[in-house]
Amino acid sequence: MAIIIEVLNKQHKVIERHRFTQPRIALGRAYNNDLILYDKHVSPHHAELALAEDGQWQLVDLASLNGSFVEPAKAVTHATPLQSGQLCWLGEQPLRIYDDQHQVAPALPFNPLEQKLQSFGHWPLIISLLLLILLEELFRIWLNAPGQESGQWTRNLLNLPLLVLALALWPTALALWSKLNQHEARFLPQLGLTFAGISALALWQLLLSIVNFSLDGAAGVVWLQETGNVMLLALLLAANFYLALQFALWKKLALATGLALLLSLQNLGVGVFVDDSEQLMPRFDASLLPGSLYFNQPVAVDDFNRDSTALFEQVAAQRQQQP
Repeated sequence: MAIIIEVLNKQHKVIERHRFTQPRIALGRAYNNDLILYDKHVSPHHAELALAEDGQWQLVDLASLNGSFVEPAKAVTHATPLQSGQLCWLGEQPLRIYDDQHQVAPALPFNPLEQKLQSFGHWPLIISLLLLILLEELFRIWLNAPGQESGQWTRNLLNLPLLVLALALWPTALALWSKLNQHEARFLPQLGLTFAGISALALWQLLLSIVNFSLDGAAGVVWLQETGNVMLLALLLAANFYLALQFALWKKLALATGLALLLSLQNLGVGVFVDDSEQLMPRFDASLLPGSLYFNQPVAVDDFNRDSTALFEQVAAQRQQQP
């Protein structure tokens, strides 16, 4: 009967898989073993697997320094029978033992959501999103150029590479986390998702600036802007965590939502240590935008002056009538 040995990492993820057909299999760090292990706590000739007469595999410890154990953490002091799929340890090196008749789980279909998220890893899309972010940043710098000191324009342009580097730090951290946990790094999809999220936030700010301009800085627009920021940020983080973390879906969504709320706490004006009580008050918008972007019916200057004069006269009359 053939035996399959899975070599696992500390998180019990498979890093090697071997199949043997001989009745005795030597395990250890020495080069004359059938299965050579690399963990420094494994003895040169640590243990062996032996096929008993009844057809069951047994684990035998060869007087190793750090001992052998079978699930659940039971020390091997004599030939110990193993069940197919059982976990065992040589020192701190985990192994999982299967016979060749062990049933495997059925194949899973492709995850449509995961495939769509990974499609953000194509270079043309990443470069297009990066150019969109840089153009938005250049436009913002240009709008502020008249009020800037001499040379500030050049310094702002020199900061653009630092901006790109800063945006790449988050997907890099996620890729490293995945790699350390023996999962696919998926750096390019994470980078594309991050650029897409930043682009969506920039476009949302542009849309809300038009709405704010048209509605004369209404407080409701400010609430809408901050709520949209939280939702877009939570969506971006949820997509990042979906690819990087091996948690249950509800845990990923909860973590993304909580982190988005935490990052947006100051902007929402409910910070504990910072008083932002005026953060959500109406904001005056002095932007110069085309009349086609104005939702309300424009008012002529003469009509505005006439209505203003009438309003002041009405208020003055009401004050005179008060006792």
